Amino acid sequence: MRLYGSEINGLQLTIAQIITFLNICELAYSLAFRQLLYKPLAEGDQEGVKKIYYGAVKIFRKTGVVVLCAAAVAALLFPFFSESPLNYLQTAGTFLMLAVPYGISYFLMGPNFVIMADQKEYRINIWIQSFSILRMILMVVCILLKMDFFWILVIEGANILCANTMARHIALKAYPWLKEEPADRNDRSFEKRAGYAMIQRLSELATTQTDNIVVSGFMGYTMSSVYGTYSYLTDNIGKITQTMVQSPMNSFGNLFNDKRADSYAIFTEFFNFATYISTIVATVIFIVMPQFVPVWMGNPLYQASVPICFFFGLNIYYMTMRQPVIIVRDANGLYVNAKNNAYLLAAVKVILSVILVRVLGLLGVVLATTISYWTVDFLYNPKLIYDRVFRLPVWRYYLMVALRLIIALAVGGAGFVFWNQTLAAGTTGKLQLVLNIIILGLIDMLVCTIIYAAAFKSFRNLFRRLRSVLARRRNAGTKA
Repeated sequence: MRLYGSEINGLQLTIAQIITFLNICELAYSLAFRQLLYKPLAEGDQEGVKKIYYGAVKIFRKTGVVVLCAAAVAALLFPFFSESPLNYLQTAGTFLMLAVPYGISYFLMGPNFVIMADQKEYRINIWIQSFSILRMILMVVCILLKMDFFWILVIEGANILCANTMARHIALKAYPWLKEEPADRNDRSFEKRAGYAMIQRLSELATTQTDNIVVSGFMGYTMSSVYGTYSYLTDNIGKITQTMVQSPMNSFGNLFNDKRADSYAIFTEFFNFATYISTIVATVIFIVMPQFVPVWMGNPLYQASVPICFFFGLNIYYMTMRQPVIIVRDANGLYVNAKNNAYLLAAVKVILSVILVRVLGLLGVVLATTISYWTVDFLYNPKLIYDRVFRLPVWRYYLMVALRLIIALAVGGAGFVFWNQTLAAGTTGKLQLVLNIIILGLIDMLVCTIIYAAAFKSFRNLFRRLRSVLARRRNAGTKA
């Protein structure tokens, strides 16, 4: 059994997608647990933290058992669902070796969430990233040496277990009192919150992980492959930008427990940062995608129409722009109130995809995402946080969005004309195309920076705040 050809790779990717659904609890638990810990951590209430922690750990362990049992059942059935390049035992064994470490991780992860909620995630991130880099290096070595596929599975599992074990060790060293049992062992606050967070996570998966299924069902596997290439490119870029915006999540959790903080002013600065980043990324995606994808794939079949590229760009813009609202919602525990909205968002997205794919093909699937987010999500979550958190009229948010969306559309339209008349002309080679995209991106960034700095005071305040933070760190280093 060796790592050759695309069949093994396809098998591994398919298993990984199934495991994403098996492992749905991790992100939901992380959100619910951290949100509950913000207040007691801010107040230095160790007994309060231990009470929540003890109740959560019991749920983590039960979930770990459920995930392990589900993985065993799925492993037994998986070989029957598609033709595998491996025999039955090898296919089932591959599934188990990839899934079991995720089940075991539920027995390790409790302390990790505490250190994350306390804004000290950097202590564990450096180790997690180090293990990821080591994983990548070891996999390259295995492939170059043509080692058994078994070792690829060992490396994958070891990466998950070692990263979680090291993070747990660091967290328990920082908070040794977590090992002590609290006086109240029956706290169920996490159990109640986790269910609501799970609904949000399920809604997200239903909204983002069903497109290829719909395309396959109505247009066949070839077009599903084409759509998968489009979404692979845009989803990965979108995840990078969303991660940049999501990084202050735990800081916001502590911010809303500090009565002295001017939370709305900081929110507007954060919002401007999100729309600034999303404008740059979304406009570049829209401008270059029609030419980039077929050149990169070397096949005209992958040619994307301008409307498809426009709505992919608009979706990236919205998904990044909405993160400040979602972070404020989740940091204040308001995802509990958004349960019905989550159901509605998922239902509208799936129903629209099925209807529109029949009429508009691939464009219909992308358009279904756009309509779902800009109606169901856009009309609910901002109003929720403006009513419950900021106590301000929501039209202020919608006005901010409208002004910045006009800027994005203007920059995208002007950039599209500039690209097609200059940089794109006569470009067929991959290297030259990439260099031209970098040039376009730098120009786009410069234009957006000038516009935002000139138009929005809160954007200028953000840079002043960053300069003051850097100055304090520099002064502290000089004194040391």
